[in-house]
Amino acid sequence: MAINRNVFIHDSDKAALKALRAIPGFAQVSKAFLSVWNEKMVHIQNMSTNIKISDKQLKKYHDMLPPICDKLGIDIPDFYLTLDVTPNAWTTGDTKPVIVMTSGLLETLPEELIPSVLAHECGHIACHHMLYTSMGNWLLTGAAQIPTLGKTIIYPLAAAFAYWMRCSEFSADRAAVLCDGTPDKMIEVCMRLAGFDKDIPVDANPEAFMEQASEYKELMAKGGINKGMELYMYGMVEHPLNAVRAYECKEWSGSEDFAKANGCTDFQ
Repeated sequence: MAINRNVFIHDSDKAALKALRAIPGFAQVSKAFLSVWNEKMVHIQNMSTNIKISDKQLKKYHDMLPPICDKLGIDIPDFYLTLDVTPNAWTTGDTKPVIVMTSGLLETLPEELIPSVLAHECGHIACHHMLYTSMGNWLLTGAAQIPTLGKTIIYPLAAAFAYWMRCSEFSADRAAVLCDGTPDKMIEVCMRLAGFDKDIPVDANPEAFMEQASEYKELMAKGGINKGMELYMYGMVEHPLNAVRAYECKEWSGSEDFAKANGCTDFQ
């Protein structure tokens, strides 16, 4: 039996989504988005441009997905590789989600960390993030140019979408931690995405990275100008910071909720 997604959805994910839906103009923006977006475009773009990963193409990566999907109770999504030096992976679509990873991700991460990234992306699917994530990306990358949507509607909604998207990443990280059974691999993923390429000729030190993450959390806990500067710098960023993600993974792995989630097999 698969893990119940309700045990790993982050509280801030739930709260931010509720607040987002309550913002004036949300229904109007949703209607505008659905009038211009078609999920078939995702299929056309990937099939025409990227490499489809399957049991016939890059099989070792394809074979990483089934056990993850079984554990999270989702269908195996289509999976693509795109040529891009930036280390990244994302999930798009809605009723038929698609995972795309970049060539830069394979160049940056050791192979044993790729399943953790895929578990993170599958966590988004299990949490049903994809429609609002697609809407948020649309809003943050040009919807303000649509004449029918004024800036007084766009800006607060864009900020709220960015905040929710950052919170949703914590839920997906938790899914990866559950699939791994430990936070160690996601912590290392965050550290390597922060700059520790696999080809750097010295050993990585996750413990030192976690000390850095703790120092950052303490800095932000002081509030005041520190929190204000963080909001100014990252308020429209859709991903949480690498050190913050690592800290959240570590903290949750020591919680009672994580212990319960490890033993939960009733998926709803």
